[in-house]
Amino acid sequence: MSPALLASGTSALGGVDSFVSCLKQILSTIEKSSLEPPLGESDFDAELLGQIKPATQPVDELYKSSLEIACKTILYELATKDTSVSNETLIAFGNLLDLALVFAELEISEPGLPLALIEELFDSQTIPSCELLFQYLESRIERVTAGIEGSKGKGLILLRLLNELLRRLSKTEDTIFCGRILIFLSKSFPIGEKSGVNLRGEFNTQNVTVYDDTPPLEPVLDVEMEVDTKEEEVKTEESISTAIPEGDVKSDDGTKGAKTVSFTAGQEPKTPSEVLSTSALYPIFWSLQRDFADPQRLLQAPESLESFKKGLAATMARFQIADEEAIKSSGIGDKKDNQASNSKRSDDKKASLVVTGEKRKRDDEEDDSHGEGFNPKYLTSRELFELEISDLTFRRHVLVQAMVLIDFLLSLTPGAKDKWKDIKTPNRAVQYSYTLSPEDEQWAISTRTQISNSLQPNQSGRLFMRLINTVLTREQNWVRWKAESCQPFDMLPLAEEEFEDAKLKAEKQCISEAPFRYVMGTPTLSRLWQGTGDASGMEGLTDEERHRIPTPESFRAGVQQAQEDIKDSFFPQDIEEAQNAKFTKTWKALRIASRDRFHLFNKFDDKFDEERNDLEMLFDVDEKTKEEAKPKVNQQA
Repeated sequence: MSPALLASGTSALGGVDSFVSCLKQILSTIEKSSLEPPLGESDFDAELLGQIKPATQPVDELYKSSLEIACKTILYELATKDTSVSNETLIAFGNLLDLALVFAELEISEPGLPLALIEELFDSQTIPSCELLFQYLESRIERVTAGIEGSKGKGLILLRLLNELLRRLSKTEDTIFCGRILIFLSKSFPIGEKSGVNLRGEFNTQNVTVYDDTPPLEPVLDVEMEVDTKEEEVKTEESISTAIPEGDVKSDDGTKGAKTVSFTAGQEPKTPSEVLSTSALYPIFWSLQRDFADPQRLLQAPESLESFKKGLAATMARFQIADEEAIKSSGIGDKKDNQASNSKRSDDKKASLVVTGEKRKRDDEEDDSHGEGFNPKYLTSRELFELEISDLTFRRHVLVQAMVLIDFLLSLTPGAKDKWKDIKTPNRAVQYSYTLSPEDEQWAISTRTQISNSLQPNQSGRLFMRLINTVLTREQNWVRWKAESCQPFDMLPLAEEEFEDAKLKAEKQCISEAPFRYVMGTPTLSRLWQGTGDASGMEGLTDEERHRIPTPESFRAGVQQAQEDIKDSFFPQDIEEAQNAKFTKTWKALRIASRDRFHLFNKFDDKFDEERNDLEMLFDVDEKTKEEAKPKVNQQA
């Protein structure tokens, strides 16, 4: 039974069987040893392909459904032959998918048929096989994604199959494959695709940082600071901001480290130099991650923002001590790059500081409710906290997080909101009603400045800060674009008439006008005028220097300078210019000397010397001749 008879009322079952038989015959005629080149309509047998094409247009839904079922039937047969995808099966899958692409291009099947087959194929294969099959999508990206903007169903299929594949992958072991999928998505969809821009400005509140569940120590704030030692309680008057050697004193939890500073409850540290101990800072520090993940918490209650201020101030004070300790340990007085001084220590421990995924389980019964998403995290063990603070990369990471949050707060100031009044189509979801107070605004500006200064104490830090400022500036531009409801910013190509008109105008502007043959009317006057100087005019012609013949000695300094330039030059062009200047001045001096010292030229030393040249040898011979002539004059006298 011919598949074309299905359009005239043949049963669906008979049509599917006929389609399967015909499709197998078409695929059997293809002989390829590699995935490339892609197959088009002309590569398949025209007679067999004509049996698939319906006699009438347009094609009804029953016909398209039967053709899709037939294609999936062949796909399942190929998938069940081998447990894994080999080079031979990859080519067979590619031929079938190319044939489905031809059906979609001829509009005898659904536009999303190739993507539907790929989705079924990926669901039935292992991760290594999917990685191999993904080569097909990458090699046929233009044909597979053709018309994806106009076809909503086609785009949804592609998003569904790639997102499902991403969910199956391990973010630590399949990083390269994940990157290939994300690059494919960025090439397939426009940059203004609504599903990928987070139009509502939602924060990732599922990014929860789990740390030791211990009661947080109250920040202490007494005028008198108490330093706990192992033997007795000692009062100190010196500022805690100076670095205290580690290992001298034990903290209250029994571990060696910096001196433990405690304050009377109910007050706050008056200055950042009043630093909390590592044990007291631990819960305060890791609680900041909750605000970094969801900045909207700071807008809900005034005490949340105040708590964040205190925590950030304590963290920055402790980081300042870590910077000073790194500088002292390097043995250098000035602020050099402390990353080099910590490299040996951080390289040995960095593997134990950073993990990808959630916090390591303490026991088998720990709740795994936070394992749905993936976020790279630092280990939050209390024992590693002191070591993490001493790592420059760790401190930079936290301070950059703080800068991002402070920029968010500064976008809520009255001045920042006034800039958004001229938006024609505002996105209310990212425009908050909360307005930052002048006191909080002043705090945000000063804190951001302080963070910026602490991140760039040397050349390496300045380069890092320049990169961060560039990223934050671009982020502000994206926020502005999102506040404008993600208006398309792509420009349509110019019409052919406009392009040709602009091309002709540009060519006319590039045509140089013919210059005057002689600026002053005659060649002699033109040369005479050019030799008078810049602005001297006719008065320059009466200068006595123009009528006086220079002496060979007047060129001596110029030749010596040109010789020094040859030694100091690095580029061939500079060396050539210096050599030309030397040869020109030497030739002029020898030319003038030939008038009254020509008899000295045959006394030049032919031995080569870099420090001497023809002009210097002339002066040496001249002085030697004068010295030899002096005794003869004395004898005659």
